[in-house]
Formats: sequence, C-alpha cells, structure tokens
Amino acid sequence: MLPISIRTKFHSIEGVEWGNPQGTPILAFHGWLDNANSFAPLAKFFPNYRFISIDFPGHGKSSHKPENTVYYFAEYTLEIISIAQALGLEEFILMAHSMGAAVSTLVAGTNLLKIKKLVLIESLGPLTNLSESAPDILVEAIKQILHPRGKKETFFPDMESAVAIRMRAGDMKKESAEILMERGIEKTPKGLKPRRDLRLHYNSFFRYTEEQIISFCNRIECPTLLILGDKSDFPIAEKYRNRIEAVKNIKEVILPGGHHLHMDSPEEVSSTILEFLEKETIKDTE
Repeated sequence: MLPISIRTKFHSIEGVEWGNPQGTPILAFHGWLDNANSFAPLAKFFPNYRFISIDFPGHGKSSHKPENTVYYFAEYTLEIISIAQALGLEEFILMAHSMGAAVSTLVAGTNLLKIKKLVLIESLGPLTNLSESAPDILVEAIKQILHPRGKKETFFPDMESAVAIRMRAGDMKKESAEILMERGIEKTPKGLKPRRDLRLHYNSFFRYTEEQIISFCNRIECPTLLILGDKSDFPIAEKYRNRIEAVKNIKEVILPGGHHLHMDSPEEVSSTILEFLEKETIKDTE
C-alpha cells in the first residue's frame, strides 16, 4: 500500500494505491463520511490492477473546503473528473460505494471520461425529491447553515470509543469500522477527532428529481455492474427499478451482506467484480 497525493484545481487530494503500477487502473471512491480505507479489504484481491482509492474533499486526509463555504453534491462530479485527469488516466475502471457510487452514476452519464467499466456498490444515483419539495429542502439547509445547532466537533478518549460510535452509525463488522477509523481519526490536544469536515452534515440546498437521474442513467454507455447487499438498509433494487432498467448495459448482483458488504465480505464481492471485469460485455440482468 502506497500513499498518493494529487493537486486538482480546487483541492489537495490524498489516497492510497495497491497492486501493479502498470496494470489497468481502478479508480475507487468511498461513501459519505468514509474514506479511502473503505477499499483496503477489497484491493488485495486485485494484485494485477493498479488499484487507487481516493479520499473525497472533506473526508480522510484530503483538504476541506475554504471557510465560509459549503459542500454541494454536484461538485463531487467535478472532483472525480479532475482527479482522473490529474492522474492522467486515459481509460480506466471506475468503482465506487454508496455516495461515491451515486456521484459516479452522474459522472458516467456525462461521458466526459473514458470509463472502461463501471462498478457501483450499494447505489445507483443520488437521493431524489419531488419538485414541489424543493422550497422546504432549501429552507432547512439555510436554517442549518445559519444556525448550526448541535453541529459541534466530537472528541474521543481512545480509538475503541471512536470505533463504537462508527459502528452505531452503520451496519458493518467491527474490523471494518476499525479500518475506516484508522484513516478517519487524528490526534489533537483534546483527544481523537474525526478528520471529516463538520460541514458535511449540513443538508443539501437541493436534490435532483427522479426524472433527472433517469436521464443520466440513460446516457451511461460503459458496461456497468451493480452490487447490492441482501441485508442492506438501502433497498435500491426495489426502490430504483426504473434507474436499473434505464442503464443500457447493466448486470445486477445481490450478495449476502449489508451496506458495507465490500468491506465485510471482500472475497465474495471481489470474485463477482473480477468475473465482470474479465468479460467483454454484459447484457443481461441477474
């Protein structure tokens, strides 16, 4: 495992790299409040690939946004494209989990990058809202930003307590939470503190409509693999059937596990991904 540093137009980006430096690149992006270690358990099963996992801005060791600014979901698409270009990736595999997969859906729909294959774990596009709810969403976001009640920095006396809080926030094994916290926590005079930017907890100013996300799905040209956990709290297979049907060349696989199944069961998940990567095209949905 080697650290990697990238400078884009807007951020200093950090990540980790495994595997064969001359192999086909896999560029991986984690979920909300996670970090590049999200793919550490999976990466060891891809020794022939150049496996690069990135900390999104505001996460892990990557830079935060400047003071007096907020995070916009759509900006993460710009970051993925900027990172791929900074790395000089001409053709690569885009792999992502949860929020990262939601953003990667939009990125693939722009066709601005030469994505050889797309691997989405536990997400296919972002959360949406009905058009008529847009004013309420904006009001709530403004209230949170102007009056950030309850949004205070957290400090932990030891790593064990930090891991316990992380496990309470999501369905994952203790070992998986420990791997995330290893990169997601830093030492301060007041105790251990999460590296993530506190502003990530603010609501978005707006959300896309379902029709808009379908339009992105319709434009995805590369072969796509969607991996879902059968015990996940995010019922994507049932809720977003229209999105799945909109992607022209998609393979849907449901495996045992929860939302972080790529960390909890990396061997089974990697086997499914490798089988997909070795095939030329995928036209059926399982």
